Amino acid sequence: MANDGQVMPLGDVAHIVMGLSPKGDTYNNDGVGEPLLNGPTEFGSIYPSATLYTTAPSRFSEPGDILFCVRGSTTGRMNWADRRYAIGRGIAAVRAKTGSTDTYYIYSCINHYLDRLLALTSGSVFPSLSTGDFNSFEIPWPDDNRRCKIVKILRSLDDKIELNRRMNRTLEKMAAAIFKSWFIDFDPVHAKAEGRDPNLPSEIADLFPEAFEDSDLGPIPKGWTPGKLADVADNPRRTVQPSDVPPTTPYVGLQHMPRRCIALDAWDRADEVGSGKSQFKQGEILFGKLRPYFHKVGIAPVDGVCSTDILVVVPKLAEWHSYVLSLVSSKAFVDYTDSHSAGTKMPRTNWKDMGRYPLALPPKPLAKAFQDHVAALHQRIGLAVRQNRRLAGLRDTLLPKLLSGEIELEVEHA
Repeated sequence: MANDGQVMPLGDVAHIVMGLSPKGDTYNNDGVGEPLLNGPTEFGSIYPSATLYTTAPSRFSEPGDILFCVRGSTTGRMNWADRRYAIGRGIAAVRAKTGSTDTYYIYSCINHYLDRLLALTSGSVFPSLSTGDFNSFEIPWPDDNRRCKIVKILRSLDDKIELNRRMNRTLEKMAAAIFKSWFIDFDPVHAKAEGRDPNLPSEIADLFPEAFEDSDLGPIPKGWTPGKLADVADNPRRTVQPSDVPPTTPYVGLQHMPRRCIALDAWDRADEVGSGKSQFKQGEILFGKLRPYFHKVGIAPVDGVCSTDILVVVPKLAEWHSYVLSLVSSKAFVDYTDSHSAGTKMPRTNWKDMGRYPLALPPKPLAKAFQDHVAALHQRIGLAVRQNRRLAGLRDTLLPKLLSGEIELEVEHA
């Protein structure tokens, strides 16, 4: 075999730092102390996003470490530490003893042999992994040159995936900026009212009025209508059992949805989950209703089913799609849902409250103009999502072939 049959216990080649939760009275949401990661809810597509801080951290991860969930139903989820974090008992930090290249190699091996590692968990109701489990877990360990070559190939694919994700965030910000300018700040209306050029194509500028009028919402553009989200969007109820759909049907859970990013490029299969789920169709909008302050909103990249902690939002007419998507993914709307959520430890919002969100609704021709103007940005996001899925599949297919020697590598010898 390409690795000459050599395997190494993870504890021999990596440092394993098991998290230890600080005392509860040291937590805060004000950014004081060290950012704290307690579990997978803080994991985003690229890096974590801590919502808690602690003034008395117990254990740390370092930049470049592998962050690994070690407790509960999401045991096995991984991400990278982009900075120093305090880590609670739900997280372990893993780093190679020999540098960042080998840390990436270890990440690839853990990801490929994850089922073997998870087989070591104890506890049927609340599975967990211990330090001993990690230390004894064996992975292939070819020579230095071969590990370096393998990492170079796999990292080139991951770098492209991350580049696509960053591009998607930029495209999303562009669409959000246009939405805010047109429909929240009413910049074109202000410009025309003040005799200034709105800096828009004439066919779009002509759709904006030149004055405001009073309404129950305060001053709104003349001719617009005071309304609410439910006037332009619905929440269809399509509950199904996983057994009622093909086993390969994509399944999206809250853990798959990144924060503050509408591009969803991760999902599992329906045969891996139980209990009733909600059906959705490609292009529909998914809104995480559990702990809405996590800001998990995205475009469904495929037909599939999702957790019942995710609401499916569908515009009533096609020309309202980009408007509704931009609205429900905005910080103002997410803050509104958070303030109207019920429950102390596990707050949830609901469609009834979401549908009441007050709006100054533009005429349909302007909504369509926005759709035509912004839809290309959202389509590019969808294309990048599909490319990322193909790249991830290629990466996962290559690793065992590289390890086994099925794909030969030109190894440099000293």
